[in-house]
Amino acid sequence: MFMFELDRGGVAAFHWGRSAMFAAGSGLLALSLCTAWAIRHRGTDAVRSWHTPTGRRLRAGPLFARLLGSGDPVIVLLHGLAGSGEYFGAAFDELGRTGTLVIPDLLGFGASMRPPGGDPADYSAAAHLEALDAMLAALGLANRPLVIVGHSMGASLGLRWAARQTTTQAVVAFAVPLFANARQGRARLRELGTMAALATSDGPVARGMCAWMCRYRRTASWIATALHPELPVPIARAAVQHTWASYHGSLTELVLHNGWRDAVVHLAAAGTPLLLANGAADLMAEPGHAAALVAEFGPSVTVTTHPTGGHDLPLTQPYWCLAQVQQALRHVPAPPIGG
Repeated sequence: MFMFELDRGGVAAFHWGRSAMFAAGSGLLALSLCTAWAIRHRGTDAVRSWHTPTGRRLRAGPLFARLLGSGDPVIVLLHGLAGSGEYFGAAFDELGRTGTLVIPDLLGFGASMRPPGGDPADYSAAAHLEALDAMLAALGLANRPLVIVGHSMGASLGLRWAARQTTTQAVVAFAVPLFANARQGRARLRELGTMAALATSDGPVARGMCAWMCRYRRTASWIATALHPELPVPIARAAVQHTWASYHGSLTELVLHNGWRDAVVHLAAAGTPLLLANGAADLMAEPGHAAALVAEFGPSVTVTTHPTGGHDLPLTQPYWCLAQVQQALRHVPAPPIGG
Protein backbone atom coordinates (compact mmCIF):
# COMPACT_ATOMS: atom_id res chain seq x y z
CA MET A 1 0.00 0.00 0.00
CA PHE A 2 2.83 2.36 0.86
CA MET A 3 4.55 1.62 -2.42
CA PHE A 4 1.29 2.13 -4.27
CA GLU A 5 0.87 5.54 -2.71
CA LEU A 6 4.44 6.42 -3.67
CA ASP A 7 3.75 5.29 -7.21
CA ARG A 8 0.60 7.32 -7.40
CA GLY A 9 2.43 10.33 -5.98
CA GLY A 10 5.20 9.95 -8.51
CA VAL A 11 2.75 9.69 -11.40
CA ALA A 12 0.87 12.71 -10.12
CA ALA A 13 4.10 14.66 -9.75
CA PHE A 14 5.09 13.71 -13.29
CA HIS A 15 1.77 14.88 -14.72
CA TRP A 16 1.94 18.05 -12.63
CA GLY A 17 5.41 18.73 -13.95
CA ARG A 18 4.27 18.28 -17.53
CA SER A 19 1.32 20.63 -16.93
CA ALA A 20 3.58 23.24 -15.39
CA MET A 21 6.01 22.97 -18.28
CA PHE A 22 3.15 23.26 -20.79
CA ALA A 23 1.75 26.29 -18.95
CA ALA A 24 5.17 27.91 -18.82
CA GLY A 25 5.72 27.23 -22.51
CA SER A 26 2.32 28.63 -23.42
CA GLY A 27 2.96 31.70 -21.31
CA LEU A 28 6.34 32.23 -22.95
CA LEU A 29 4.77 31.88 -26.41
CA ALA A 30 2.02 34.36 -25.51
CA LEU A 31 4.59 36.82 -24.17
CA SER A 32 6.68 36.46 -27.33
CA LEU A 33 3.65 37.07 -29.56
CA CYS A 34 2.59 40.11 -27.55
CA THR A 35 6.11 41.51 -27.68
CA ALA A 36 6.32 40.97 -31.44
CA TRP A 37 2.90 42.62 -31.87
CA ALA A 38 3.93 45.63 -29.76
CA ILE A 39 7.20 46.08 -31.67
CA ARG A 40 5.41 45.91 -35.01
CA HIS A 41 2.62 48.18 -33.75
CA ARG A 42 4.91 50.93 -32.49
CA GLY A 43 7.07 50.86 -35.58
CA THR A 44 4.42 51.55 -38.21
CA ASP A 45 3.83 54.89 -39.94
CA ALA A 46 0.11 54.87 -39.13
CA VAL A 47 0.57 54.32 -35.40
CA ARG A 48 3.31 56.94 -35.16
CA SER A 49 1.34 59.50 -37.16
CA TRP A 50 -2.23 59.03 -35.92
CA HIS A 51 -3.48 60.76 -32.78
CA THR A 52 -7.00 60.91 -31.36
CA PRO A 53 -8.91 63.75 -33.06
CA THR A 54 -10.95 66.36 -31.23
CA GLY A 55 -14.18 68.25 -31.94
CA ARG A 56 -17.85 68.07 -31.05
CA ARG A 57 -19.50 64.72 -31.75
CA LEU A 58 -23.22 64.80 -32.46
CA ARG A 59 -25.96 63.24 -34.53
CA ALA A 60 -26.75 65.15 -37.71
CA GLY A 61 -29.81 63.63 -39.37
CA PRO A 62 -29.06 59.96 -40.11
CA LEU A 63 -25.33 60.32 -39.45
CA PHE A 64 -23.03 60.91 -36.52
CA ALA A 65 -20.44 63.56 -37.26
CA ARG A 66 -17.55 65.43 -35.67
CA LEU A 67 -17.38 69.23 -36.01
CA LEU A 68 -14.62 71.79 -35.58
CA GLY A 69 -14.39 75.45 -36.45
CA SER A 70 -16.86 77.81 -38.05
CA GLY A 71 -17.35 79.94 -41.13
CA ASP A 72 -16.81 79.18 -44.80
CA PRO A 73 -15.99 77.03 -46.56
CA VAL A 74 -17.58 73.90 -45.16
CA ILE A 75 -14.91 71.18 -45.43
CA VAL A 76 -16.25 67.61 -45.34
CA LEU A 77 -13.96 64.59 -44.95
CA LEU A 78 -15.34 61.22 -46.08
CA HIS A 79 -13.75 57.95 -44.91
CA GLY A 80 -13.32 54.72 -46.85
CA LEU A 81 -14.96 51.29 -46.75
CA ALA A 82 -15.19 49.66 -43.29
CA GLY A 83 -13.86 52.84 -41.71
CA SER A 84 -15.16 55.71 -39.63
CA GLY A 85 -14.55 59.42 -39.26
CA GLU A 86 -11.80 58.61 -36.73
CA TYR A 87 -9.66 57.57 -39.71
CA PHE A 88 -8.88 61.25 -40.15
CA GLY A 89 -6.77 61.77 -37.04
CA ALA A 90 -5.76 64.88 -35.13
CA ALA A 91 -3.55 66.20 -37.96
CA PHE A 92 -6.69 67.09 -39.92
CA ASP A 93 -8.13 69.11 -37.01
CA GLU A 94 -6.04 71.97 -38.38
CA LEU A 95 -8.63 72.39 -41.13
CA GLY A 96 -11.05 73.65 -38.49
CA ARG A 97 -9.04 76.87 -38.47
CA THR A 98 -9.91 77.48 -42.12
CA GLY A 99 -13.67 76.92 -42.06
CA THR A 100 -16.26 74.53 -40.68
CA LEU A 101 -14.82 71.03 -40.59
CA VAL A 102 -17.35 68.18 -40.73
CA ILE A 103 -16.25 64.54 -40.49
CA PRO A 104 -19.14 62.05 -40.57
CA ASP A 105 -19.33 58.34 -40.01
CA LEU A 106 -20.90 57.36 -43.32
CA LEU A 107 -24.24 55.60 -43.57
CA GLY A 108 -23.96 52.09 -42.11
CA PHE A 109 -20.48 52.53 -40.62
CA GLY A 110 -18.96 53.50 -37.29
CA ALA A 111 -21.37 55.34 -35.03
CA SER A 112 -23.78 55.58 -38.01
CA MET A 113 -23.94 51.79 -38.29
CA ARG A 114 -27.52 51.80 -37.01
CA PRO A 115 -29.34 54.82 -38.51
CA PRO A 116 -32.61 55.99 -36.91
CA GLY A 117 -35.36 53.54 -37.77
CA GLY A 118 -33.09 50.50 -37.87
CA ASP A 119 -30.74 49.02 -40.43
CA PRO A 120 -32.06 49.85 -43.92
CA ALA A 121 -31.63 47.46 -46.82
CA ASP A 122 -30.58 50.28 -49.15
CA TYR A 123 -26.95 51.33 -49.11
CA SER A 124 -26.89 52.49 -52.69
CA ALA A 125 -25.01 55.56 -53.86
CA ALA A 126 -28.33 57.44 -53.80
CA ALA A 127 -28.91 56.48 -50.16
CA HIS A 128 -25.43 57.67 -49.19
CA LEU A 129 -25.93 60.95 -51.03
CA GLU A 130 -29.28 61.57 -49.38
CA ALA A 131 -27.72 60.91 -45.97
CA LEU A 132 -25.00 63.49 -46.63
CA ASP A 133 -27.55 66.04 -47.81
CA ALA A 134 -29.63 65.40 -44.68
CA MET A 135 -26.51 65.81 -42.53
CA LEU A 136 -25.74 69.27 -43.94
CA ALA A 137 -29.37 70.32 -43.56
CA ALA A 138 -29.49 69.14 -39.93
CA LEU A 139 -26.31 71.11 -39.19
CA GLY A 140 -27.64 74.25 -40.88
CA LEU A 141 -24.81 74.10 -43.42
CA ALA A 142 -26.76 73.46 -46.63
CA ASN A 143 -26.06 75.80 -49.58
CA ARG A 144 -22.78 76.98 -48.07
CA PRO A 145 -19.47 76.95 -50.01
CA LEU A 146 -18.31 73.35 -49.92
CA VAL A 147 -14.93 71.61 -50.20
CA ILE A 148 -15.17 67.80 -50.31
CA VAL A 149 -12.29 65.53 -49.35
CA GLY A 150 -12.57 61.76 -49.54
CA HIS A 151 -10.47 58.63 -49.19
CA SER A 152 -10.99 55.49 -51.27
CA MET A 153 -14.74 54.69 -51.14
CA GLY A 154 -15.28 58.12 -49.56
CA ALA A 155 -13.47 59.72 -52.51
CA SER A 156 -15.75 57.95 -54.97
CA LEU A 157 -18.77 59.06 -52.94
CA GLY A 158 -17.32 62.57 -52.67
CA LEU A 159 -17.07 62.89 -56.46
CA ARG A 160 -20.73 61.99 -56.85
CA TRP A 161 -21.78 64.30 -54.03
CA ALA A 162 -19.72 67.20 -55.37
CA ALA A 163 -21.32 66.85 -58.79
CA ARG A 164 -24.80 67.42 -57.35
CA GLN A 165 -23.88 70.32 -55.06
CA THR A 166 -24.12 73.73 -56.70
CA THR A 167 -21.79 75.25 -54.09
CA THR A 168 -18.86 72.82 -54.50
CA GLN A 169 -15.62 74.79 -54.78
CA ALA A 170 -13.03 72.00 -54.83
CA VAL A 171 -12.65 68.24 -54.48
CA VAL A 172 -9.63 66.32 -53.15
CA ALA A 173 -9.76 62.55 -53.76
CA PHE A 174 -7.21 60.34 -52.00
CA ALA A 175 -6.70 56.88 -53.52
CA VAL A 176 -10.04 56.94 -55.34
CA PRO A 177 -10.84 53.56 -56.97
CA LEU A 178 -11.08 54.42 -60.69
CA PHE A 179 -12.32 51.06 -61.93
CA ALA A 180 -13.85 50.98 -65.39
CA ASN A 181 -16.34 48.33 -64.28
CA ALA A 182 -17.05 45.82 -61.49
CA ARG A 183 -15.17 43.03 -63.28
CA GLN A 184 -11.99 45.08 -63.39
CA GLY A 185 -12.44 46.09 -59.75
CA ARG A 186 -12.89 42.53 -58.52
CA ALA A 187 -9.88 41.38 -60.52
CA ARG A 188 -7.76 44.08 -58.89
CA LEU A 189 -9.00 43.16 -55.41
CA ARG A 190 -8.18 39.48 -56.02
CA GLU A 191 -4.61 40.51 -56.75
CA LEU A 192 -4.32 41.85 -53.20
CA GLY A 193 -4.46 38.33 -51.77
CA THR A 194 -6.80 35.56 -50.67
CA MET A 195 -8.24 37.39 -47.67
CA ALA A 196 -8.99 40.53 -49.69
CA ALA A 197 -10.64 38.42 -52.39
CA LEU A 198 -12.79 36.59 -49.83
CA ALA A 199 -13.74 39.74 -47.92
CA THR A 200 -14.87 41.52 -51.07
CA SER A 201 -16.73 38.63 -52.66
CA ASP A 202 -20.44 37.91 -52.56
CA GLY A 203 -19.96 34.29 -51.53
CA PRO A 204 -20.91 32.34 -48.41
CA VAL A 205 -17.49 32.78 -46.78
CA ALA A 206 -17.77 36.58 -46.78
CA ARG A 207 -21.37 36.45 -45.59
CA GLY A 208 -20.48 33.95 -42.88
CA MET A 209 -17.56 36.07 -41.66
CA CYS A 210 -19.78 39.12 -41.48
CA ALA A 211 -22.57 37.23 -39.69
CA TRP A 212 -20.14 35.97 -37.04
CA MET A 213 -18.70 39.46 -36.64
CA CYS A 214 -22.16 40.96 -36.16
CA ARG A 215 -22.97 38.38 -33.48
CA TYR A 216 -19.67 38.75 -31.62
CA ARG A 217 -18.75 42.30 -32.53
CA ARG A 218 -16.70 43.09 -29.42
CA THR A 219 -14.62 39.94 -29.82
CA ALA A 220 -14.28 40.63 -33.55
CA SER A 221 -12.96 44.12 -32.84
CA TRP A 222 -10.13 42.73 -30.71
CA ILE A 223 -9.36 40.02 -33.24
CA ALA A 224 -9.09 42.76 -35.88
CA THR A 225 -6.68 44.59 -33.59
CA ALA A 226 -4.55 41.47 -33.12
CA LEU A 227 -4.46 40.76 -36.86
CA HIS A 228 -3.56 44.34 -37.80
CA PRO A 229 -0.74 45.62 -35.58
CA GLU A 230 0.05 48.17 -38.30
CA LEU A 231 -3.14 50.08 -37.42
CA PRO A 232 -3.92 52.33 -34.46
CA VAL A 233 -6.12 50.37 -32.06
CA PRO A 234 -9.23 52.61 -32.45
CA ILE A 235 -8.99 52.32 -36.24
CA ALA A 236 -8.67 48.53 -36.17
CA ARG A 237 -11.59 48.16 -33.77
CA ALA A 238 -13.81 50.48 -35.82
CA ALA A 239 -13.24 48.30 -38.89
CA VAL A 240 -15.94 45.87 -37.70
CA GLN A 241 -18.60 48.53 -37.09
CA HIS A 242 -20.82 47.73 -40.06
CA THR A 243 -23.31 45.14 -41.27
CA TRP A 244 -23.31 42.89 -44.31
CA ALA A 245 -25.88 45.14 -45.96
CA SER A 246 -23.86 48.33 -45.46
CA TYR A 247 -20.53 46.71 -46.35
CA HIS A 248 -21.66 44.84 -49.44
CA GLY A 249 -23.98 47.57 -50.70
CA SER A 250 -21.33 50.27 -50.35
CA LEU A 251 -18.62 48.10 -51.91
CA THR A 252 -20.81 47.30 -54.90
CA GLU A 253 -22.21 50.79 -55.47
CA LEU A 254 -19.29 53.03 -54.57
CA VAL A 255 -16.08 51.02 -55.02
CA LEU A 256 -16.84 48.69 -57.92
CA HIS A 257 -19.37 50.77 -59.85
CA ASN A 258 -18.04 53.28 -62.39
CA GLY A 259 -20.46 56.06 -61.45
CA TRP A 260 -17.46 58.20 -60.58
CA ARG A 261 -16.89 58.91 -64.28
CA ASP A 262 -20.13 60.81 -64.85
CA ALA A 263 -19.31 62.87 -61.76
CA VAL A 264 -15.87 63.77 -63.13
CA VAL A 265 -17.43 64.77 -66.46
CA HIS A 266 -19.85 67.06 -64.63
CA LEU A 267 -17.15 68.61 -62.42
CA ALA A 268 -14.85 69.21 -65.38
CA ALA A 269 -17.65 70.88 -67.35
CA ALA A 270 -18.30 73.16 -64.38
CA GLY A 271 -14.59 73.93 -64.02
CA THR A 272 -14.55 72.64 -60.42
CA PRO A 273 -10.95 71.91 -59.35
CA LEU A 274 -10.37 68.21 -58.73
CA LEU A 275 -7.15 66.90 -57.22
CA LEU A 276 -6.45 63.16 -57.48
CA ALA A 277 -3.86 62.31 -54.81
CA ASN A 278 -2.36 58.83 -54.92
CA GLY A 279 0.41 56.75 -53.40
CA ALA A 280 3.08 55.30 -55.66
CA ALA A 281 2.81 51.99 -53.77
CA ASP A 282 -1.00 51.78 -53.87
CA LEU A 283 -1.78 48.25 -55.03
CA MET A 284 -5.45 49.09 -55.63
CA ALA A 285 -4.73 51.80 -58.17
CA GLU A 286 -5.25 51.14 -61.86
CA PRO A 287 -2.02 52.30 -63.54
CA GLY A 288 -2.43 55.31 -65.78
CA HIS A 289 -6.10 56.02 -65.04
CA ALA A 290 -5.53 59.25 -63.13
CA ALA A 291 -3.15 60.60 -65.78
CA ALA A 292 -5.65 59.68 -68.50
CA LEU A 293 -8.29 61.80 -66.77
CA VAL A 294 -5.94 64.78 -66.76
CA ALA A 295 -5.34 64.35 -70.48
CA GLU A 296 -9.05 63.97 -71.14
CA PHE A 297 -10.50 66.75 -68.97
CA GLY A 298 -7.78 69.36 -68.97
CA PRO A 299 -6.65 71.86 -66.36
CA SER A 300 -9.46 71.42 -63.81
CA VAL A 301 -8.16 67.90 -63.03
CA THR A 302 -4.69 67.53 -61.51
CA VAL A 303 -2.76 64.58 -60.10
CA THR A 304 -0.18 64.36 -57.34
CA THR A 305 1.61 61.25 -56.08
CA HIS A 306 3.28 60.48 -52.77
CA PRO A 307 6.55 58.70 -53.64
CA THR A 308 6.27 55.92 -51.04
CA GLY A 309 2.65 55.98 -49.84
CA GLY A 310 0.18 53.16 -50.28
CA HIS A 311 -3.60 53.06 -50.25
CA ASP A 312 -3.98 54.35 -46.67
CA LEU A 313 -2.53 57.80 -47.30
CA PRO A 314 -4.60 59.80 -44.76
CA LEU A 315 -3.58 57.32 -42.07
CA THR A 316 0.10 56.80 -42.89
CA GLN A 317 0.89 60.21 -44.44
CA PRO A 318 -1.57 62.60 -42.75
CA TYR A 319 0.58 65.72 -42.96
CA TRP A 320 1.23 65.23 -46.67
CA CYS A 321 -2.51 64.77 -47.17
CA LEU A 322 -3.24 67.84 -45.05
CA ALA A 323 -0.88 69.86 -47.24
CA GLN A 324 -2.76 68.75 -50.37
CA VAL A 325 -6.07 69.89 -48.89
CA GLN A 326 -4.58 73.19 -47.74
CA GLN A 327 -3.17 73.75 -51.22
CA ALA A 328 -6.64 73.20 -52.70
CA LEU A 329 -8.14 75.61 -50.17
CA ARG A 330 -5.75 78.37 -51.25
CA HIS A 331 -7.54 78.43 -54.61
CA VAL A 332 -11.00 78.62 -53.06
CA PRO A 333 -12.51 82.13 -53.32
CA ALA A 334 -12.55 83.99 -50.03
CA PRO A 335 -16.02 84.63 -48.56
CA PRO A 336 -17.31 88.17 -49.11
CA ILE A 337 -16.70 90.65 -46.31
CA GLY A 338 -19.67 90.57 -44.01
CA GLY A 339 -21.02 87.52 -45.85
